[in-house]
Amino acid sequence: MSKKLIYLVSFVFVLSVALTGTAKAELVAQWRFDEGSGTIASDTSGNGNDGVLEGDAKWVAGQLGGAIEFNGSNARVVAPYIPLDSRSHTITMWVNPVLYTGEQVVISQVENNSTNLSLHYRLGGPGSGNVPPGGVRMGFYSNDLDTPGDLIQDNEWYHLTFWYDFENQNRRIYIDGALEAEAAAGPFLGTTGDTIIGSWGTGQWFQGIIDDVQIYNHALSEGEILGAMEGGGGYPFALAPVPEDGAIHEDTWISLGWRAGDFAVSHDLYLGENFDDVDAGAESTFQGNQIPTFYVIGFPGFPYPDGLVPGTTYYWRVDEVNDTEPNSPWKGKIWSFSVPPKTAYFPDPADGAESVNPDGTLSWTPGFGGKLHTVYFGDNFADVDSAAGGLPQGAASYTPGPLEMAKTYYWRVDEFDIAETHKGDVWSFTTEGAVTSLDPANGAVDVTQTPVLTWTPGFGASHEVYFGADASSVELKGSGNLGSESYEPGQLEWNTTY
Repeated sequence: MSKKLIYLVSFVFVLSVALTGTAKAELVAQWRFDEGSGTIASDTSGNGNDGVLEGDAKWVAGQLGGAIEFNGSNARVVAPYIPLDSRSHTITMWVNPVLYTGEQVVISQVENNSTNLSLHYRLGGPGSGNVPPGGVRMGFYSNDLDTPGDLIQDNEWYHLTFWYDFENQNRRIYIDGALEAEAAAGPFLGTTGDTIIGSWGTGQWFQGIIDDVQIYNHALSEGEILGAMEGGGGYPFALAPVPEDGAIHEDTWISLGWRAGDFAVSHDLYLGENFDDVDAGAESTFQGNQIPTFYVIGFPGFPYPDGLVPGTTYYWRVDEVNDTEPNSPWKGKIWSFSVPPKTAYFPDPADGAESVNPDGTLSWTPGFGGKLHTVYFGDNFADVDSAAGGLPQGAASYTPGPLEMAKTYYWRVDEFDIAETHKGDVWSFTTEGAVTSLDPANGAVDVTQTPVLTWTPGFGASHEVYFGADASSVELKGSGNLGSESYEPGQLEWNTTY
């Protein structure tokens, strides 16, 4: 066991060095749009790529200080040619669009409208015939990458990142720091043409507000993208957790990992089973300050020496530390991972599901270590809950056969992991034909004393309403036809279940 553990730690350490040892990107242009007046948008990178406001471009308040408002017809900012051909680059900006019909370009650089000679990064409006409506395109001309649609809405701020890696011939689009599209692509090849913010030449004019446009001569790291969202200058927080935030981890030990923030010298690690304790930095959750960007738990001699507990969610946080920086430590986000329970989980259909196909198949995720599964099924909760002696099966699915319409069924799956059997929860679903969308919902609390009960009808042409405070003897209160799906029971008793 000792040899295996040493190998594990060595491997993770090498990986962490590889993740953090990336080169820094050089900023070749940045237009903050903070001037507030005049016709010059200064390039604050110091490289002299100042832009000129044209048309009815207006200075307005932005996401990070000032910004430029574009009218969708003649407003743009024109800056000199910046070499983007046959090389890695990243362009970032804040946008607050008005998505009129068609497409609108946020930034362009055109040698001519031929393959790979016309850079145009644009948004799709509701009538777009190319870019998905509400989507984003990273185009080199006849060499384009689109995100899915419906990601961008009117009058909302979004941070866009257009990312190209020349060495690996790959490109990406990020929105608000999240990767939304990626594909292999040959490079942009244009060697002339102004850098224009707000239009594609004299067409596809942008309408809305743009703030803090940055151009880098490098494919930014995830941390650098997040730093660009804050206006540049680096991203101080820990990021890229391993496992991913919210992951299901099917083992009783784990090596946690992360990517260091740009200014970190060391890392304070917090770990526990209570979100609030980890968030508050409770003494019981503090695991210490360290230099490596990994942390092993679940072995003797390490935290949780008896192993991680199935059915438990663990929370962790990394604060980045640099004693020479006045803003240190930088408090990190709360990440989590869960060890699955020994019992079956994630039923399909979900517990309480409505309008389920009566000819469908039931399935579930086996419990941690589960090898065999015993299914109990019926239309009575108590019978299913107390059932025993069923036949185990290997498949994590079950077909009960044709079921009745508009009926509630109950089912349970017991998991056997060689050592013992773990009794599962009782789940339920209702087949098609029953009423749905109950309001108040089943089990609702703090309901008004004078409610109006409503529902969505099933397959029936009429309905009968039964109501009362005794579940075993509810009374018929009325009936009706389609279109009258409501019932007013009148003044109800305080603190009573109906």
